[in-house]
Amino acid sequence: MQSVIRFPWDAPEYADAFTTLLRCTEERVHMRRILWGIFTDYPEGSRAIDWGAGTGDLTSLMLEHFGHVYAVEPHPHLRAVLAGRCPGARILDGTLISASPPEPVEVGVISHVFYHIPDHEWGAYTIHAANQLSQNGVLVVTLKDPDSGCNRMLKHFGAPHYDLYAGLAGAIRLHPELDFSFTHVPASITTDSLEDTLSIPRFMLCDRAADAFSRPPTEDEFQEYVRGHFWDERTGTGGWQLEAVVCLVRRNALYGPRPNAKG
Repeated sequence: MQSVIRFPWDAPEYADAFTTLLRCTEERVHMRRILWGIFTDYPEGSRAIDWGAGTGDLTSLMLEHFGHVYAVEPHPHLRAVLAGRCPGARILDGTLISASPPEPVEVGVISHVFYHIPDHEWGAYTIHAANQLSQNGVLVVTLKDPDSGCNRMLKHFGAPHYDLYAGLAGAIRLHPELDFSFTHVPASITTDSLEDTLSIPRFMLCDRAADAFSRPPTEDEFQEYVRGHFWDERTGTGGWQLEAVVCLVRRNALYGPRPNAKG
């Protein structure tokens, strides 16, 4: 039997599926509204950084308010698109764990980036990004809800689901100088073709390496699951809940300013 069809995260098919995801969910609309509310808490001319900027969707939003915007994107192709779309941003060399802005920032964003980073490293990445904040800064970390439809699919086929709460538990315990708060952004996927309904779960399945599945699905099993859980043959429509978890990280005021803090 044929194994489930997969494509690497830097393949054109993966990018196409991501575009389909953005078209079929309203989460970005809600998230942009929340981020704009956070951005406008700081004066124009403040500093921000987009960790894992991709093609610059959120970087461009930052440029509408902040005077200094930094962007980190390790992938060369995406970095080239980012540079063309957001010429006002300063693109930093390195990865999310190695790059550092030259000055503290008021706002940092890590939006749906941790799918490409091993779960046990999320805490280190988050602390690194939080250490770049000014004294009154905030880091915004987002990931899909552990109980989302696509996470249930991963668990069904024996792969670990994505859980931001669990992934940051160690960092929360070890870093009382930081305050972590969590909230949810309601969202859902809505599709009007079986092709799109298959494309988005396949995209999400590919975020986990093939060897992460204790019972890797065949292509037939994958399509059967999608038809049974995400697609309504009678109405010719599909979809599922895709809430996002938002973690806000700030400096704990009880600990006072950092030694040698610049901002």
